[in-house]
Amino acid sequence: MRVRLEGYVAVLPGLYAARLRSHLQADDEYTAPMRRSPHMMSSSTTDANSIASNPVIGALLAVIVVAAPVLAAAWFGLCPEYGNPGCPGGSPESAIRAYRAAPASLFQVFLAVNLVMPYVYPLSYLAIGLVACRRSTLLATLGMLAGWVGSVPFGSFADESGLLAAMARLQSDSQYSALIAEYMRDPHLLAVATGWVIGHLLGYVLLGVAFLRSDLVPKWAGALLIVAAVAIGPLAYGTGVNALQVGGYLAVAAASVPVARHLLSDRRLP
Repeated sequence: MRVRLEGYVAVLPGLYAARLRSHLQADDEYTAPMRRSPHMMSSSTTDANSIASNPVIGALLAVIVVAAPVLAAAWFGLCPEYGNPGCPGGSPESAIRAYRAAPASLFQVFLAVNLVMPYVYPLSYLAIGLVACRRSTLLATLGMLAGWVGSVPFGSFADESGLLAAMARLQSDSQYSALIAEYMRDPHLLAVATGWVIGHLLGYVLLGVAFLRSDLVPKWAGALLIVAAVAIGPLAYGTGVNALQVGGYLAVAAASVPVARHLLSDRRLP
């Protein structure tokens, strides 16, 4: 019995060594492809960043971030109540008459911009925020949220302009004026308009401050966003000078150029 046990003891190390070699060989066969392709070892990271690292999407965001404020400047510059920063505003009768009297070529350009704006403008805040999040996550997130709340309502303004255009063609001003007046008194529309007034301006201010606290874009870009928000809102509406609003949006476009360059050169998610 003792001889048999001694034999087992002598054989056991060999068995364990063989089994260990077998496991190591199996592990080598499994991990070899990962060693040959290091990106497979970080597939979750790659998947998470695949959208942002896609050059097509990066280029699209870079275009949107500059084009959106240019479109906003065009919308307010071409809105048929020319010179009124609150266009369409005033009385419903005057708005319908202004839409009817607008030059045909300019009016068609306005309607084309009116169609695109609700889709492009909200995305511009998200694109700016994606860059600002790298250094100032809290401010950038708040800026994106405020900008989203303030820009999504633009769809209702686009719809209102389309409705005014149809009313101007149908020549029933008295009936339509009453309809517009009742529509403007709706508390839901008031809530939407309040979100627009506060949100889109506050979004620019917060994102501008976020850029001032970071080194991702030049400091002047962050400062210009803040100045532009003041020009678009309090200055333009306080003075009634629409050129200040148009110029403010063009200033946002200028401030967005370094952001677009960053999106093109470094498209990783924060």
